[in-house]
Amino acid sequence: MTIQQAEQWVRDYQSVLSDDTKRGSRRDPRLLPAPKEKLLQAIKLQLAQLFFFNSHTNEDLTKPLIKAAMFLDSFSDLPTGATEFIESMHRRRREIDSFCMELLKLQRSDQFYWQRVYAMLGINSETKTTSFFEGMKQRLRSGFKSSAAQEEQFASRNPEERITLD
Repeated sequence: MTIQQAEQWVRDYQSVLSDDTKRGSRRDPRLLPAPKEKLLQAIKLQLAQLFFFNSHTNEDLTKPLIKAAMFLDSFSDLPTGATEFIESMHRRRREIDSFCMELLKLQRSDQFYWQRVYAMLGINSETKTTSFFEGMKQRLRSGFKSSAAQEEQFASRNPEERITLD
């Protein structure tokens, strides 16, 4: 997921969320521009971007994102009770708050800031070099795999049967 993709998903989600006719009730999850988990990652990625460029103190920018994360569970196929919904809102708020606390621990001047943020969010970030080396590892591993019969034959060898060379 790129930052631009995250921004687009969050904009689309906020436009769906701003529909006041559904306020306070369950919403159709098919209206979401992406799955809930991806949307939450996108919101967190945007928060990280705000922390990086501005600061965590600008509530005018962070508050709409936090509210969007809190109302993410209103998009559900199954009806939820009021207490369950409020509990899910609090859970999302705590999740966002803990993410923001983790962001505060990161140095904005660190050259690996974005790699650390992506790792915190569980998003794979590959460069040409890392993807090349990962592909090589996969190819080499598949070439060196031995069959179960070969491994069994090797394990059953008697050490006295070894050939010694002078």
